[in-house]
Amino acid sequence: MNLIDHIEKIIKIAEKVGLNDKFFDEAQEHLEAASSVLHITHTQIAIFSFILDRFGESPVSVGEISKFFKCGKIQLIRYMDDFDALKQKRLINTSSSRFSHEDLPKYTIPLDVIKAVRNNTEYQCKCFENMYPEDLLDYIDNLLKDINRNFNLESFKYELEYIFAHNKDNCFVKKSKGYDLDEEAIILMIIFCNELIQNDNELIKVNELIDELRDTFGYPETRRIQNQLKSRKHKVIKNELIQYDCRDGIAETEYFRLTEKAKEEFLADINLSEKTKQQGKNMISADKISEKNLYFSDKTKNRINELTKLLNKNHFSEIQKRLTEKGMRTGFACIFSGPPGTGKTETAYQIARKTGRDIMLVNISETKSMWFGESEKRIKSLFDRYRGIVKNDGLAPILFFNEADAVLGKRRELSQARNGPEQTENAIQNIILQEMENLNGILIATTNMTVNLDKAFERRFLYKIEFEKPNTESKIQMWRNFIPVLSENEAANLAGKYDFSGGQIENIARKNTVSYILNGTDSNISILENLCKEELLEKSAVKIGFCSE
Repeated sequence: MNLIDHIEKIIKIAEKVGLNDKFFDEAQEHLEAASSVLHITHTQIAIFSFILDRFGESPVSVGEISKFFKCGKIQLIRYMDDFDALKQKRLINTSSSRFSHEDLPKYTIPLDVIKAVRNNTEYQCKCFENMYPEDLLDYIDNLLKDINRNFNLESFKYELEYIFAHNKDNCFVKKSKGYDLDEEAIILMIIFCNELIQNDNELIKVNELIDELRDTFGYPETRRIQNQLKSRKHKVIKNELIQYDCRDGIAETEYFRLTEKAKEEFLADINLSEKTKQQGKNMISADKISEKNLYFSDKTKNRINELTKLLNKNHFSEIQKRLTEKGMRTGFACIFSGPPGTGKTETAYQIARKTGRDIMLVNISETKSMWFGESEKRIKSLFDRYRGIVKNDGLAPILFFNEADAVLGKRRELSQARNGPEQTENAIQNIILQEMENLNGILIATTNMTVNLDKAFERRFLYKIEFEKPNTESKIQMWRNFIPVLSENEAANLAGKYDFSGGQIENIARKNTVSYILNGTDSNISILENLCKEELLEKSAVKIGFCSE
């Protein structure tokens, strides 16, 4: 017989005679067998068996247990130590409805325990000693989600106390005790911390927070918490752990966020910058950038070399230190301007590679939203995330706005900005301007049209590097670099005949490689001439309309 067989026999005997001496005599064989597997007492086996027998139904009440065992509730009090022992071994959970007036708990069996019984093995309680910081927060978050399904708030408190007792060195645990936070405040902190860690999101809408709290606390308690948060009397607000979002110095009461203080203290043992990098699909690692040869005029080359030298780790730290001592701003914003294909984007990548700095690539389209006010939140969140990386990382990455014309253009006059989209564009630009003013890292933006650049942005870019179309000598070098079989004269002929940018020359070289692979035809000047003409056609203006045959 396996464990389930013995438990079934125990249930049948208890159903017939109740919980008394006769039961223990008749069921001894089965109690012994089950006890040898689960390592609990005969009385605990009996209680466990009945709760297990009701698996899949609603949680079992004390009244149901006393009725089944044919003993009164008062008589059942003698066995409360056995209930507690089963809870400590985590073989049962307590569960009761928050909306009922019953004080006595109800009981359920955790799924992991049922799995062990099915396998006829002893339940091995999970190790909660010295959990990884993220695992601890994630586990508590899952407990919160289980409050409605498996156990009540009191059970959550019991679990929380158990977890905290086995993870005393965890920063979240230490600070929760240091601020003397009750379970309610801890639940709030768990919600915010997990939103930041799991979803890389620092903002939570007030309405969404209230809905989540209602699932945990019920309506009356949630209303009280909401009022305390609104009046700033709640413990998490008074201790400056959670605050309303702030824009342009004005509280944004639709959103709450963790304070920098809370992140530094409660999440000190979690590398938030590394976490953000892993989650951030737009983070480009410096060591993943391939080396490329770039060709510029002497003037542009000197400016790029100067910027690269500045962003060298040792120089950058020393320069920032000196600027701080003089009360000057320590951030560096740079703009690369010039026609398409002149190497602006690739230069930013090569600077990152040479200085060992990762690139945080800003996708302008991802900052835009159809919802009024949401775009501003996204752009602000982006700078918050960058600020967090700079603060926690030893080497500040480059915040890279590629093809930034859409957000760096001239702001509209207030009299013109009557509709939503125009207001949003102005608001985004104002946020970027303010963030550039307070920048403590490195921002590089590229643009094809400096004439459209807003004057306020122009002032905030310390380094302005213009990328011109390459001169004849540079074009000869590029032709020979991309297509080494070309002679000096052939390269000179192509360079003089076609006013191509570096990007266009690279396009032709790529097509030439494709042609060789598909047709097996070696490079020759005739093929290259045809490819050059195709490139000219592709770059010419396209007229919209009908064509006649």
